[in-house]
Amino acid sequence: MKLILSILILCPYFLSAQSPEVIKIYNKGIEAALLKDHKEAIKYYNEALLMDPLYPKAYYNRANSKMGLGDYIAAIKDFSKCLKLEPENAKANYYKAYCLMQSDQKKEALKYFSAAIKYDPSLSRAYYYRAYIQMKDNNFDHAIRDFKEATNKDPENEKAYYNLGICYLKKDDREKALSQFKKALAQNPKYTPALMETAKQSYKLGQFEEAIKYSTNLTALEKKNNLAHYYLAMSYMKTGKLDEAAHTFDYLISIDPDNETAMVNKAVISIKQKDYNQAVHDYGKLIAFDNDNPRYYLNRALSLMQIEEWDTSLNDLTKVIKLDPEHSEAYYNRANVYFQLKENDKSCSDIRQSAKLGYEPAFNYVASLCQN
Repeated sequence: MKLILSILILCPYFLSAQSPEVIKIYNKGIEAALLKDHKEAIKYYNEALLMDPLYPKAYYNRANSKMGLGDYIAAIKDFSKCLKLEPENAKANYYKAYCLMQSDQKKEALKYFSAAIKYDPSLSRAYYYRAYIQMKDNNFDHAIRDFKEATNKDPENEKAYYNLGICYLKKDDREKALSQFKKALAQNPKYTPALMETAKQSYKLGQFEEAIKYSTNLTALEKKNNLAHYYLAMSYMKTGKLDEAAHTFDYLISIDPDNETAMVNKAVISIKQKDYNQAVHDYGKLIAFDNDNPRYYLNRALSLMQIEEWDTSLNDLTKVIKLDPEHSEAYYNRANVYFQLKENDKSCSDIRQSAKLGYEPAFNYVASLCQN
């Protein structure tokens, strides 16, 4: 997950016991930093610190500039120097924690986020990142408490609601999770991770119209989001909107040609719609994808039987039996095909084999197909 770095808080033009010359040089560093020229800013801070090594604000802002350049290790050192001089500096504790987190020193980061909260309980981002670390460590109860505090202090932070929802999911509380995902969307309707989870969890809770709504919103923003199209298509299926489901699965297959699940569901829809020619086509694509799957040959054979393509269905059923010699349903249906082709001896042989393998419907036809 991408972390958001809060806007760097620069100490403004600073008036204190420092000499006017030190302050003048320090302020030039501030001006350069405000222009995002962090390398130039660091030069001025270096000069100021040579003149006054006990200048905490210069350490703090030099650390900020190093952080702005992505040099988190160097920034940590400067924040540490600042904190030796000002241990209760909440923002120095916060940014040191952030740099530690970015440097994968999560345990140390927790300590400094906690210190930042101690010295300034209004720092919502400190709660957020402390929660984030705890979530990644599977400490979901602690994470939930901190994410809640983060949303209380900053109700517009959609990521805090989203991650709170993720924590509830980890605790198998899908309804609470869904509620938090919707709160995230109330702050930012285009926040795609929350749209995805809202669509997915709505589907899993059987709220298919809601799933359609949020999946549709997400696919409008991310036209090639495979999972969003999948939940949209499945929700259409669940609500009996088979044309829409078929269209959505077709689109999903066009952007993800190896999506076997989508191909299977598209074929199922064709059968539900009694469009057996289309079903034959759909299962043909599946067979091209996996030519050793007896279920695909069987279902294509059943579709071919519906349109009375007996010879072609016979080939598919024979293929099923070759792949799975004990496939009782294949013997049963091949017996039917042989009967249609007036090959009664073969029909009788297959119906007997189907019954022998325990396929219950076959028992009812042994007598009628094996009269001799």
